[in-house]
Amino acid sequence: MKFADKMKLYRRQKEWTQQDVAERLLISRKTISSWENGRSYPDIFMLVQISDLYHVSLDDLLREDHEMINNYKEEHKTSVHKQRLLNILYFINIAGCIYFLLQSSGIIYIGVDSEKWRIINYILLGLFSINILYLISQSKWELMSWKRKIKILITLLIFTVLVMKLDSLVFHIGKNDLQDFITGFMVAMKSFAFTGLIWLFPQFKERRAK
Repeated sequence: MKFADKMKLYRRQKEWTQQDVAERLLISRKTISSWENGRSYPDIFMLVQISDLYHVSLDDLLREDHEMINNYKEEHKTSVHKQRLLNILYFINIAGCIYFLLQSSGIIYIGVDSEKWRIINYILLGLFSINILYLISQSKWELMSWKRKIKILITLLIFTVLVMKLDSLVFHIGKNDLQDFITGFMVAMKSFAFTGLIWLFPQFKERRAK
């Protein structure tokens, strides 16, 4: 029996509606309908909850439905590749933070007076910005507690002040809007990079341990 048919069977044995099941699992009725019609499958976390709800083993839920098992195998492969990518991007963020520190301390100097080096610098900054923004988008922000979110925002604010102090940056509001925009963008990216370096480390460490 396929998983979709089992979901219908277990629900009807309990004499529940799709809405009843949805409320118990804290999800939408459309999701239950999608499972029962074989259009999608629950993730592993939700599968455990379904097992507890209907008092059946995971083996019973998965047995005989080879399509579902293959789906989980593909999801696992995709997840492994994604974790590897995130690890690589985190290393890139580390390299970027080291570069920013060396540049701010004057150990590395790029002649931005040269048009060529200015363009290369902006391209690198743009690529690095995409890297850190993607890392942030994968940080599970919505699952974090409010206390953790506040600590991250405070860290971001501290790094913003430190970056401006270290680079001796000053905004000239109204005089050169483009330059102010570029300066603000660089400050934001450096602050995000250093904040991400600290607060994304536990996730990075967790991925490395798997």
